[in-house]
Amino acid sequence: MLLLVLWVAPVTVEAADKAVFSVAAEPADKPWWRRAQWQPRATSVRNVPVKRLHPDWCAAEALSRERLDEAIGTAAVDQALEGRSLTLEGQFDGTGSPQLAFVGAYRRCSGEQGLFVAIIEPARERVRMRFLVEVPDPGSALAMLAREPDGTLAVWWCADCANGNRIAFNRDKREFYVAGPATRR
Repeated sequence: MLLLVLWVAPVTVEAADKAVFSVAAEPADKPWWRRAQWQPRATSVRNVPVKRLHPDWCAAEALSRERLDEAIGTAAVDQALEGRSLTLEGQFDGTGSPQLAFVGAYRRCSGEQGLFVAIIEPARERVRMRFLVEVPDPGSALAMLAREPDGTLAVWWCADCANGNRIAFNRDKREFYVAGPATRR
């Protein structure tokens, strides 16, 4: 008599079951961007491998207007953005090279999650990373970009807060840096 033992390894489907972007119904007294959550899964964002964005990241997502509109509705997203954007194209360093600034959500391989802002030069054979700042557990699922009155870039880490930051370019060091608080809106 032959006895056959079949062992099936347990499969974790928790991450696959969760939507990339979701909004909890409660607590209803909080705005949607404080109830929302990202579950980043992509291994490449804006044609940049996640490991090139940051070596400790396992996944990331570029925040997209389409995904927000689908989950929240266009009117609610318009109200939260108040003229700000999730991506901006420009020449942020004054060199004439086209650059793209965008915001996103990341997940470190250790599990920590947060939001980020990045500046890339996409019009190259290999996309060039120019700048990245991450904000672990910002208390919000929304980050937005706008231009300051002087033309520099600004990023806000929620729709109803004043904790925006200016992102400037140092010509001597030839690098971007966080240059202090953004102009209050």
